Amino acid sequence: MSYLSDNPRESARHYIPAGDADTAAMLAKLGLNTLRDLYRHIPPPSFHEGELKLPPELGYTETQEKMSSIEAKNIIRANFIGDGLPDYSVDPIVPYVCGIRNLATAYTPYQPERSQGTLITHWIYQCALTQLTGFEAINSSLYDRATALFEAICCSIRLARKADTALVAGNLYPGDLEVLQTLIAETEIKVEIIDADPKTGLLDAGVVQARATALGDKLAAVAFPQVNNLGLLEDVDALTDAVHAAGTLAIAVVDPILLAEGGLKPPSEFGAEGADILVGEAQHLAIGPNFGGPGLGLFGVRQNEKAKNNVRATPGRFVGLAKDEAGRECCVMVMSTREQHIRKDKATSNICSNQAFIATLAGASLLARGDAGLGSMIATGRQRAEQFADACATKLAFPEAPCFNEVTIVVDDAKAFIEKGRTAGLWAGVDVSDRVKDGRQLVKISFSDRQSEEDVAKLATIVDGAKGGSLPLIPIELLRGKAPMIPAFSQAELQTYYQRLGELNVSPDDACYPLGSCTMKYNPALNEWAADLPGFTDAHPQAPAADMQGCLEVLYDVQEWFKAITGLPAVTTQPVAGAQGELVGLKLFQAYHRKRGEAHRDVVFIPRSAHGTNFATASMAGLATGKVDGKMRGIVLLEDGEDGRIDLADFEKKLAEFGDRLCGVMITNPNTCGLFETDFRLIADKVHAAGGLVYMDGANMNAIAGWLDLDKLGVDAVHNNLHKTWTIPHGGGGPGDAMVAVSQTLIDFLPGYQIEKQGGEFVPVKPKHSIGSFHRHWGNFAHKVRAYTYLLRLGKEGVRRMSAMSVLSARYLLSRLRERYPTLPAGAPDAPRMHEFILTLSEDDFKGLEAAGVPRAMAITRVGKLFLDFGFHAPTVAWPEQFGLMIEPTESYTQAELDRFADAVIRIKDVIEQHPDVLNSAPRFTPVDRVDEVAANRQLTLSAPLTGLPAIHENRLSPRIIAEMPIDDIFERVTGCCATV
Repeated sequence: MSYLSDNPRESARHYIPAGDADTAAMLAKLGLNTLRDLYRHIPPPSFHEGELKLPPELGYTETQEKMSSIEAKNIIRANFIGDGLPDYSVDPIVPYVCGIRNLATAYTPYQPERSQGTLITHWIYQCALTQLTGFEAINSSLYDRATALFEAICCSIRLARKADTALVAGNLYPGDLEVLQTLIAETEIKVEIIDADPKTGLLDAGVVQARATALGDKLAAVAFPQVNNLGLLEDVDALTDAVHAAGTLAIAVVDPILLAEGGLKPPSEFGAEGADILVGEAQHLAIGPNFGGPGLGLFGVRQNEKAKNNVRATPGRFVGLAKDEAGRECCVMVMSTREQHIRKDKATSNICSNQAFIATLAGASLLARGDAGLGSMIATGRQRAEQFADACATKLAFPEAPCFNEVTIVVDDAKAFIEKGRTAGLWAGVDVSDRVKDGRQLVKISFSDRQSEEDVAKLATIVDGAKGGSLPLIPIELLRGKAPMIPAFSQAELQTYYQRLGELNVSPDDACYPLGSCTMKYNPALNEWAADLPGFTDAHPQAPAADMQGCLEVLYDVQEWFKAITGLPAVTTQPVAGAQGELVGLKLFQAYHRKRGEAHRDVVFIPRSAHGTNFATASMAGLATGKVDGKMRGIVLLEDGEDGRIDLADFEKKLAEFGDRLCGVMITNPNTCGLFETDFRLIADKVHAAGGLVYMDGANMNAIAGWLDLDKLGVDAVHNNLHKTWTIPHGGGGPGDAMVAVSQTLIDFLPGYQIEKQGGEFVPVKPKHSIGSFHRHWGNFAHKVRAYTYLLRLGKEGVRRMSAMSVLSARYLLSRLRERYPTLPAGAPDAPRMHEFILTLSEDDFKGLEAAGVPRAMAITRVGKLFLDFGFHAPTVAWPEQFGLMIEPTESYTQAELDRFADAVIRIKDVIEQHPDVLNSAPRFTPVDRVDEVAANRQLTLSAPLTGLPAIHENRLSPRIIAEMPIDDIFERVTGCCATV
């Protein structure tokens, strides 16, 4: 099968369209001879020696054949596992929307005027989930259910203020509880477990209330499931009322699909007042199991007269209604002041990338199905459960307890039962014997619309039980009353609508997407083809390892390849985002120190110019800034020198003061100014001598991958952002993904599983002193497939060429722009930049803009809007320098494309100098004018009833048309349209 798109980047070697002539011309412009010369300012001992231990690159067809052969090693059987991840049918609208590149590859919608497509898809998701759950404020996603549970507890503690404890039901999914325990380690958060009654399999509301009351003001919330880990329906009314009677918050853990018409009661109706916080897993609203991910963490709070401001204590992104300066209704991200890029260590969470594109797909899927379609799906699951129960009613483990579509049965030997099912071509459920401590052998079986009647009949034949029984009746008070009122639309309507939404965005497919520190490179279509192979998408993360050898081979190989790329001896593939990778690193450091009897090490050094996630991550790991016994603890800032690098004198002064309590240092390298920290090894040696460890933020690995040996640099842990360096599409803000590589020191503490090859078979092995798990399963597995496919095409030569070409593109671009723009840091005008650089304006420019009515504090943001009118996304504005435009072109563009972008940036400077008043009305060609974000944040509107498809404002001048116009013509249009378009 050919999957070549018509984009020339897809067929270019290593997906780099600049050929030898372009490369030679750009090097000549810089006075260089080879790509290696780009790195000559870096100390030589830091480099890899010889070839990278990667396979040779494969051609396009060879890569397809390789991926098909790996996928075929997975044996997909009729799936009755469910448990941590239900398996429902995928609506046809999902693959269609996946193919809309301007939605799939766009960045987080920080520029709302050029991101209305993404914003509207998230608005649809929020509104649809509000109608399913009854919760007025649903955020646009977290990583997964487990993370959402932890974040819900953190949110409840912020709301309770004096509290530090949560009561959590022990009959939640075990993988979620393991993640929760991992995340609270080393923090001040306390979690107490409430066990279910082993006789009933259910929580006792009286016990819950007594435990909650006994904790008094220390208690922030109680978390409980609607459907527990035995598939039984809890009495959510009694539990919610008991929690509220104890004076605390109720966190409801739900399966959103079961809230459809004909399903279970929405959490807004639990008890007399409804639950207060909602979490759940929504992956199956959009996509198949995908060996566990990407997931879709559902999170919501009430926003009504009784809870007006609770939403401001929440994590994650929300989309709200807004108006532009002309009064057009539109969408915008709201409450960003809670987030890490602004609040740093005071943020409500360290989460940066979320599961944005999965939310987009879920919203489209919900509209394709509507009430009737969703109701039919869960009704089929219920019918399959009843069909099965009819064949083995005497085997129900809890015959008095109601269930919906999951049935727990008693068997003679759970493992033997599951193996017998496997022999019959079935994944016959999951062994839950250890979830009830009564000595019985128990198997939980999950039913959905994906199993046939024949599959169920086959399963029933391996159960030796009486026939003619039935499931216990579900009490009417546990069921939904009114339908959610989610409308349904035809495939044709939705395809046209979502295609129109895509046209409101821009994509790296089409032109330079210059967001600094974001690495918006081309995302190969071949990666998407591979990730969509059914042997991967239908793989359940709890299926027997013998059936999942293809998935495990992918994980094994990427482990080994990232060892080679980083030079470090071990890798964990579990983290699902760069920010989570940072958290893994710090928790590894803490575990290492604790094992050595040095748990007193409670200080972390972070450069002032670091990514906001570094600060938020340190706080989340329990290293928040404060004082203990009069001594500073937590984050200690490292100052930058005038040249934009770490000030060594400042570092040494702080090391002398805090060295005996230093947990570690976090350094981005190259740093956020695009400069290589040439003293990195010196700093690492001094940190190690003081007993600390070194974390390298790998957000900028696109500049150095394959060239530098991080072990030689003294790195103890580093994350690689797969959605940056390794071509995973950003999806409007996520899902991201990460690998964390570690030094020998930390191998035994790694989270999750290491994949080992034992006698020709791939086997998961838990590290000896593992810190736990950061994901309920294997992480965002589909993204590992994408990265794997990309690396097959790069091979041992392509990795170095990729990173060198990104540096060359940036240096070349800067050489064209520096004559018109000053650069930052001001003290490093001639320092070699790596893959990105920062431009600023002259003092005369700022004065001219102020005279035209543009405040100095807003000048850079307004300049960013001009980029939209020239057909490009804006650079990163006002970060890490307040008056800076950070530009990262990546390796994905030819010299001619870079020249066009440079011409545009030069003409933007002409606009600033000659027509500064234009900045008051920019952007002019986007679907909407500049959005009034202040008003949207003051008067929050986070959902509204979906009665039809939200209105779309079309492009006033399409980016496709702008891309075909000469830059000088665009200049004339921009400067000649101050009154009208």
